[in-house]
Amino acid sequence: MTASPVHVFLPCRGGSQRVPGKNTRPFANISGGLLELKLRQLAETKEIASVTVNTDDPEVIHIAEGLRGIFNIPLHVSERPAELAAAGTLDDFVAYVPSVMPDGVIMWTHVTSPFFGAKEIDDAVISYRKEVENGEFDSVMGVSRIQTFLWDHRGNCVSHDRDKVKWPQTQDLDPIYEVNSAVFMIPKEDMIALCDRIGHSPFLLEVGKFEAFDIDWQDDFLVAEKIYQTR
Repeated sequence: MTASPVHVFLPCRGGSQRVPGKNTRPFANISGGLLELKLRQLAETKEIASVTVNTDDPEVIHIAEGLRGIFNIPLHVSERPAELAAAGTLDDFVAYVPSVMPDGVIMWTHVTSPFFGAKEIDDAVISYRKEVENGEFDSVMGVSRIQTFLWDHRGNCVSHDRDKVKWPQTQDLDPIYEVNSAVFMIPKEDMIALCDRIGHSPFLLEVGKFEAFDIDWQDDFLVAEKIYQTR
């Protein structure tokens, strides 16, 4: 069986509401910010066939075009329609993504995961080959393991049965998994058919806490900078 090419889709919307200029403002002395860092990581990968940056932000286009020379694989820059640049349109956006992507497997990742680097990206492709192309799953989704005491908003314990053991060791709890922003992988034809970033039986790819770090708030940005500067 011939392996399908894996093409990275990198969405990079302008106008972040929580962290102004999040994708392109300087990050840890990197002038092109998180976008430049992610593109440099992608340029170092061995398992990726192409990269598509999708944006409505002229600054993103400027930075991406300026880094074209570091790639040995095609780097595409596609302009996002204005109606798909507003917050809260993810389902419509998912339906649009295949129209700007080559045939093969789509890996959807984010610039806001600065520690999910070239090695982790390549490892995700290797996991896809094993678990999807040669296994029982139909897609890959990056997740973070949670094993701790959890209650819902009604005050009910949801992590374990307190009638059996009130305070078990956390390592004995059944893990649950939080979807992180590190990676989604699915064949293009399945994304079209299902209008989704995952299939019916995704392989849950556990991403380490450090690698899964996602920048969503201003404090996240500052913490990530400090970590990156001292790692």
